[in-house]
Amino acid sequence: MVFKRPDFDKFAGAVYSLAFDAWNPDGKVNQVATIHNLGRNFAKAYGIEFEKRDGSRGIAYQTCYGFGFSRVLAAIIAQHGDDHGLVLPPVVAPVQVVVVPIPFKGQEKEIYEYAGKIRDGLAGRWRTVLDDREDVTPGEKFYYWELMGAPVRVEVGPREVAEYSATVARRDTLERVKVSFEELPSKVEELMRSIEANLLEKSRRMMLSLISDAGSVEEVKKILRDRRIARIEWCGEVECAERLKEEAGGEIRGERYDIAETPKGRCVVCGGGARFVVYVARAY
Repeated sequence: MVFKRPDFDKFAGAVYSLAFDAWNPDGKVNQVATIHNLGRNFAKAYGIEFEKRDGSRGIAYQTCYGFGFSRVLAAIIAQHGDDHGLVLPPVVAPVQVVVVPIPFKGQEKEIYEYAGKIRDGLAGRWRTVLDDREDVTPGEKFYYWELMGAPVRVEVGPREVAEYSATVARRDTLERVKVSFEELPSKVEELMRSIEANLLEKSRRMMLSLISDAGSVEEVKKILRDRRIARIEWCGEVECAERLKEEAGGEIRGERYDIAETPKGRCVVCGGGARFVVYVARAY
C-alpha cells in the first residue's frame, strides 16, 4: 500500500512524504520505501539554483527517495513463502530455472547430455542452473530447489530423453506438465508470466482480507488484536492520532495515495468532522 504520511510524520522539511508499506501475515506493516517531495525548501537554504530558458535564475525543486533492500527481501519472504520454503517472483529469483537430471542405470550419459542441452537452450533467456550433483538424489534436489524458491524446475529422465520432451514444475502451485523440447522455451516464458501474475493476485487478495473498517477506538483495538489493519476516518488532529496510538496500540500510517477514498462521517477518536480516510496498523 502507498500512503501519504500525515504531516506530523513526514520527513522534516518536506512538502509531503509517501511511504510504501508492505503487509505482513501477522497484520503488521513493513515500510519498504519512501519518497519525499522536498519542494524548494532545501534548495532555498543551500542556494541551489538553475538557469531557465530565458536566462533568468530559479530555485530548484528537489525530491529524494530510496528503499530498504533487506526490508524488501523480508516482505517477499513473508508474503509469498509457504511450508516448502521460499516462493520467489521470477524477476528477483537468483536462479529462475533449475534443470534436474533423473539418472537411470545404463543411461546416465544420455540423460546428463540431454539435460545439458536443455540448460544451454534456456540459459540465454533465464538464469538457469543444471544440478548435476551425483551425490544427491533427484528427490533431495527437488526439495532443495523448492526450499530455495526457484520458480521453474525442469525434470529430465529416461522417458523424457526417449520422447525428446521435459517435465516442467512451477514453484508457486507445484503443478507439473510435460512439454516437447521445441515447446520448452515458450512454455517457460508462459510459466514465468503466470507465476508473477499469480503471486501478485494472491498478495492483493491477502492484503484486502487484512483490512477492516472501524467506527470507534474500541473497534480499532479489536482489529489490531486480531492481527489486522484498521481503516478509519480521522479529523487530522495530532492529539487524536496520539490518543489512538496510546489507547489502541497502532499508528496512523496515512491516507492511501494509490487510490482515492473520501471520508463520509466523523473522526473515530473525537467525533469531530473527518477530513481523511486513514489506515492504522502496528509496524516493524
